[in-house]
Amino acid sequence: MAPKASSKKASKKSILKAQEDLCAEMESTAGRTASVLKNRQGEDRHKKEQMKKEKRKLKVLRMAYQKNPEEFNDEPTELLSDVDQDEENMFSDHVVPTKVSTSPALTFTAGRIPPVILAPKSVSNVHHGLGKTHKAPATVATDGDDSSSADDSSSDDSESEVKFLDSDLDSSPQVVGTKRQLQDTVEETMPKIMKISNGSRQRLKASDFDDVTKDLLATAISIYRCLIVTRVPFPQTLIVKTKIAKEAWREASNLADLTVQLTPSLVKMMTRRTSHVCGELKTKMRALTSSHFGFRTSRSTAAIKQNRDLAESLKDESRFVFKDWEMKSGIYKTELIQAAVNDMWFANRNDEGVIHGRYFEPLPVEIIALILTAIECCIDEWITGVKEDIKFSSNAYSSVYVGHLSSLQRFDEWTSAYKLLGKIADNILDIARLHAGVDSFQATHATPFGFTDNIFDDAIREYEAETREAAAVARESHEVMDD
Repeated sequence: MAPKASSKKASKKSILKAQEDLCAEMESTAGRTASVLKNRQGEDRHKKEQMKKEKRKLKVLRMAYQKNPEEFNDEPTELLSDVDQDEENMFSDHVVPTKVSTSPALTFTAGRIPPVILAPKSVSNVHHGLGKTHKAPATVATDGDDSSSADDSSSDDSESEVKFLDSDLDSSPQVVGTKRQLQDTVEETMPKIMKISNGSRQRLKASDFDDVTKDLLATAISIYRCLIVTRVPFPQTLIVKTKIAKEAWREASNLADLTVQLTPSLVKMMTRRTSHVCGELKTKMRALTSSHFGFRTSRSTAAIKQNRDLAESLKDESRFVFKDWEMKSGIYKTELIQAAVNDMWFANRNDEGVIHGRYFEPLPVEIIALILTAIECCIDEWITGVKEDIKFSSNAYSSVYVGHLSSLQRFDEWTSAYKLLGKIADNILDIARLHAGVDSFQATHATPFGFTDNIFDDAIREYEAETREAAAVARESHEVMDD
């Protein structure tokens, strides 16, 4: 009995020890699991905080870009979607070498004896260049005797056919060089893109091109901006933008006397400026409109009511287009139009209105309509009594622009006998040029063609007097040396 009791005690001890070990292992496993879960929760919390920070940064950047797009050289890449980033890589340029068409073979002749044909040198050269040989055309003989007239006519036909073939071969273009040489010739006119150091795919910018292309692109963008505001401030399709971009690139190439191929990436860099130029005008007009009409930034109830009433009265029958908007007198003579032209295009002698003056002379009616549309957008920001930011977009204000343009055209037709709109536009342009200092600069610099003959005679007399004086000094020096 004693051995059995001892064995039972030993088994109980082993069972208890195993249970204790199992509990200890479970506790350690639970501790490790808890620590892992805690670490994961901490990582998730950190990721969420980072995502919130990134969202806040993007929101601030988007608001800054929408308010002042002119301060950015290009649209920030952070605001672009994956589709926008890959859009420029949708196109690829392929050089397809042309093949010389096979020279036409001689047709058969009805004569018994085919005429002797000597192949011209151009034929042998072309055949040698292509590395191909052509078989002589087959002749068909008739069974019966042909009359002399038939023989003569057939021989005449064959001679005319030979002459036709010779002229075709002589006038056909000859192949010069190989396929590789043709590709190299095309690549020389392509804009050169500087390689990105890190090798990552990024959106192309003006700084990615060589100096020649950058200078040409800057000129083309400036011309594109002028064409947009003077022709189609709110283009509805990409086709219209592309046509204007091509015209701007062609004009810039003519000015620089260069021939650089226009690529889809360069076109897109120009078309991006469509919204930029309108946004820049709206930004300049915001402060001018607020100070001109007397909107108040106060949050008081009286100020809010005054701003709301003022905005509603200005928009009533488009009173803001008048010089005296309360009495509705001086239509299209508001000082805001002149201020907009001065600040936007004639700020100085190097501004776009001076450099590309041919797009502004005479001042297009489209510019006046665009300025009035921007003024109305600035008034809309005060329509609730408190200033709110409203985007000057094509979707929201293209119809407003069309309305102002139509009213200006009707005014021009109605007053065509007096040419009132033309006189208003000429007066705006004259004052703008004075504001830029163009006319005063030209007036203060006399040209050589303004000198009279008396000025040239005086120069001759001065030269003769100087010559006599120099001769007298020389004689005196010789006399002193002789003594």
